[in-house]
Amino acid sequence: MLKSSYEVLSRELSIVKQQLISLFYTIINNYLVHIALIFLLGSFGSYILYMVYLKLRKKRSELIEERKCINNFLRLELSELDYTEIKSNLSGVRDKNLVKKYPELDSKIKEAKNYLVELKHKNELMNLTDKKKTIGREIYQLSLKEEEMRRTKEQQRAYLKNRLDLEENKVFDKTELNDVEIEILLEEGYKQVNEYCVAKKKVITVLIRPILNHSVAHTFLVWSTRRLLEEYAMIEDILEHETRDADLTFEVDGKEFAIEVETGTLLRKKKQLEEKIKYLDEKYEDRWMVVVSKRELVKKYNKFGLCTQRKWVCKNLEKMLGI
Repeated sequence: MLKSSYEVLSRELSIVKQQLISLFYTIINNYLVHIALIFLLGSFGSYILYMVYLKLRKKRSELIEERKCINNFLRLELSELDYTEIKSNLSGVRDKNLVKKYPELDSKIKEAKNYLVELKHKNELMNLTDKKKTIGREIYQLSLKEEEMRRTKEQQRAYLKNRLDLEENKVFDKTELNDVEIEILLEEGYKQVNEYCVAKKKVITVLIRPILNHSVAHTFLVWSTRRLLEEYAMIEDILEHETRDADLTFEVDGKEFAIEVETGTLLRKKKQLEEKIKYLDEKYEDRWMVVVSKRELVKKYNKFGLCTQRKWVCKNLEKMLGI
């Protein structure tokens, strides 16, 4: 009997124990759920607050930038801007909401619009003036062409002949002439030859009329060498001579230099050659040189002083000048 009661009591205690354990876990589980919910709600609330903060910050930046734009526009010196710049600035503040928000804009916008109209009229006037000048130039050019067309062929040739200045110019580069000028020069006794130019460093075609008793080669070399000298900014007072002096003389830094052009004819006149060399030595010392028309003449003239063939004129000229 006692044993039976003890067993019943043990079972009841065991049931109570199981119920207490179950209740404990239920309470614990509900507590974790509440914590999780609180965490989720807190995170969501923080996110909402952060998004609101970002929007407010963006709005504030936009307002600051807007105010800066308005202030810049209000401070504009319209007289210092051109039409395009004013129009560009005006387009940024024409919003009706901005005018309502910043009443001071209204007067500045009106001023800018009026100035735009004024500038537009000025530009139109300038365009008309430019067109007038262009038309005037075109009329002038047409009048020149009309006058040129009225000239007879003889008058045209006389005009070209005068422009060529045949008394002064004995050599012409063919590439710088037109067909009529070439025809005139040939009629006036000029010859067409191909010669190596010391200035251009290549063979060129020229029309040439020899000076006095000089040969074609001598006349050309004097002309070609002078062209080379004219390329140097330091060289001044270039002169051609038909007297006992050198064919070409010039100055550099106040010192006189000379270039004698030889084709070999003076080699047959020994006394005259000696006098020429003596004169050059006394007047120019070591500031002169000979340019020969043919390569084989270099050895024959070299014993008298600095001598060069056409190909090396530039190099020897700079050597003589010390540059």
